[in-house]
Amino acid sequence: MASFNTIAGCVLASALFAMVVGKVSNAVVHPHKLDKPALAVSDDAPTQTAAAPAAVEIPPIGPKLAGANVDAGKALFQKQCFSCHTVDKGGANKVGPNLWGVVNRPKASHAGFTYSSALTGKGGDWSYEDIDHMIFKPNAYVRGTKMAFAGLPKEQDRADVIAYLRTMADTPAPLP
Repeated sequence: MASFNTIAGCVLASALFAMVVGKVSNAVVHPHKLDKPALAVSDDAPTQTAAAPAAVEIPPIGPKLAGANVDAGKALFQKQCFSCHTVDKGGANKVGPNLWGVVNRPKASHAGFTYSSALTGKGGDWSYEDIDHMIFKPNAYVRGTKMAFAGLPKEQDRADVIAYLRTMADTPAPLP
């Protein structure tokens, strides 16, 4: 076991070494003071705001829904969505809201779930197209959403999941 004197000596030697290195580096390098700041800081409000990224155009999902595979959609839902959402009638909310009867339901309306202000401000009902855009790229569709999901890039996968979600209702919404 090291004695107190040995430990204190090491600490003091380290501090002395750091001080000597600092003095030597200041003697070798002479900092050049700028005439004016490299970054101008202003109290004025910015006059121009950055443009929002352009929305990604995706083809309408309606034609794909006619031939969508509900069983494949259920498998994808269980793999990609089930960790955050339930689809049981009267089911509990998880990280995301329960999705029973989501097709044509008003956005941000499921009881007992606290939605982001971005989604609350979106308004309207969950149409097939809206669901398609949301599961394609959630953050592009609702900038500021709490939904932390990268999205489903394949159109057929999205159609299959939407077809499955359609069946999760007392009366499934008619296809477009």
